[in-house]
Amino acid sequence: MAEQEKRSGPRLTQAMENYLLSIYVVLERGGKVSNSNLVDQLRRVPASENLGTSLPAVSGMLRRMEKESLIRLGDSRDIDLTPKGRGLAESMIRKHRLAARMVVDLLNVPLHEVDAEAHMLEHALSDSLEKRIQEKLGNPKTDPFGQPIPGSGYREPKGIVTLDKAPVGVPMVVDRIPEDDAELVAYLYESGVLPDVQVIVADVAPYRGVVTLKIGDEIAVLGYNVSSEIRLREI
Repeated sequence: MAEQEKRSGPRLTQAMENYLLSIYVVLERGGKVSNSNLVDQLRRVPASENLGTSLPAVSGMLRRMEKESLIRLGDSRDIDLTPKGRGLAESMIRKHRLAARMVVDLLNVPLHEVDAEAHMLEHALSDSLEKRIQEKLGNPKTDPFGQPIPGSGYREPKGIVTLDKAPVGVPMVVDRIPEDDAELVAYLYESGVLPDVQVIVADVAPYRGVVTLKIGDEIAVLGYNVSSEIRLREI
């Protein structure tokens, strides 16, 4: 039994796995993990995961994760991952993003449905099945949204900038889009704002709350509040 636990690592509940994934995503996007923005991220997890986001539920889970040495709370009460927690979070993210890649590349699942499907699959993937999927897909470095797969050898491209800070009138390429807002993903797909697509920022107007993109001969208008989650890179 002890040897089996050593091979498979500590057993986590499905809720705890979702918390690790959510904390990792907030950190990956450059934010600090306070209780409030963690709750915002948890609310993006599909309803099928049955996550409670009330203050008592969140506080109770964070206390449990701290006791398990998965997170640490800073002096300002910001949440960070311990080395143990980060390793487990990266494992969850890797399974999630490989599952997303699989359902798109092999099953042609519509992009706005991918996040929910990946959430259901991530909890069931064993390490050996994960490796088989990775090999079957040709060892991809990113998921369908352009997000890096941990352990894949991904290297950050040069000249990365978020959409809200992108230069106006300069051709750039979409590097990454958020995955966890199905309505936004559907709109981005319909508008052609997808990884590896060339775009031009026509106008950035925070006072009007919009960013205007030109994709070929088409125009897409995005809310300024989501533009910081869309990344562009130099051509």
